[in-house]
Amino acid sequence: MGLSSYANPIVDVAFRHIMSNEEIAMSLINSVVPDFKDNPVTEIKKASDRVSLSSKRDAFMDFHATTDKKDKVIIEMQAKRHTMFDERALYYAAYTYSHQLSEEILKRHDWHESLRLVYAIQFLDYDTQRIRGIQPKDGEEDLDRPFIEEIQAHPMERDEFMKHYVMTDQNSGQTIKRGIHLIQIELPRVTSIRTLSPRQDDFVGKSEDFSLSDWWYCVLKHAEEFDVTEFGDEYGDRSDKFVYMPEPVYNAFRMLRREAWGPDLQIAYDRDDLEIEKYSTAIAVEHQEGLQKGRQEGIVGGLIGEFVATGKLSRKSLRGIKQNSPSEDRIRAVWVARDEEELSDEGEEEEVPEGRTFDDFIAYLKTEGVIRKEEGE
Repeated sequence: MGLSSYANPIVDVAFRHIMSNEEIAMSLINSVVPDFKDNPVTEIKKASDRVSLSSKRDAFMDFHATTDKKDKVIIEMQAKRHTMFDERALYYAAYTYSHQLSEEILKRHDWHESLRLVYAIQFLDYDTQRIRGIQPKDGEEDLDRPFIEEIQAHPMERDEFMKHYVMTDQNSGQTIKRGIHLIQIELPRVTSIRTLSPRQDDFVGKSEDFSLSDWWYCVLKHAEEFDVTEFGDEYGDRSDKFVYMPEPVYNAFRMLRREAWGPDLQIAYDRDDLEIEKYSTAIAVEHQEGLQKGRQEGIVGGLIGEFVATGKLSRKSLRGIKQNSPSEDRIRAVWVARDEEELSDEGEEEEVPEGRTFDDFIAYLKTEGVIRKEEGE
């Protein structure tokens, strides 16, 4: 299988590349963050201010932005969960909040009136409902334990994928809205966007009703599945399949097209190697919780859903199922359990499109060579 024509925008290098275009970056941020509907981002730039940590290491946020009301915004893509990630994000936000005023303004008696709200936005390529923490090294305290306990006590609802933190009084519920806001968008939980895959037969009809945020989530989750031959050379002559695609989204695909990149960008993208990092993180969690079998079933269940929705699997999904090497019997067990869960939750079986049954799925996986054959085959 050859490389996808388009880079995965979840990889840091690709995300920073498309966000370096101000029109693209503002379209993405303004469409996916509800608070920016009436207070849009009007300026965005690559982060250049260093945050000096006590360990003498320098840390960067990917981008800094300003809204129409002069509020401050910092943005990053995070593919791997780190211990105390929320505290790290809050530190960056607090740094931005406390360093937003010039020395001249701070000399005034009414300096505090110049303070603006700060948004810290993180796109996360992991599901905090599943990533319960990172196994501490020998002799280290599990600093992530409060996070794990909070997740267990207050789980997200099935269709929720965005967290919005503000300072809130535990007694009255009153909030300090003009302070710091943390907004985390957990991309794996945007499950409804799975149906927006460009490989789906009725993609054109469905895309007529896409919102701009739908298009952006489609890019973030499915960019590698798009076929470069289906795009026109310019926005004005794009193919009928993408006639409803907004221009900023179209331009993002042009920037994600890998064959147009220079060698330095290509090398940097390849070296990012976030897939290995995410996989090692998952292994650490498995060792901590003893859920190797449960993880495999969760992965297979997600791939079944992708196949039923689109009739195929992305390259990333094929690599994932090959790494876990489930047997046909294991896949059948997960398929049956999934059908029973759908029946229990919805009261009726999910309608499976023609050519996307269990037997079709097994035949497809064997054709791709990603599952082992049963004995006797």
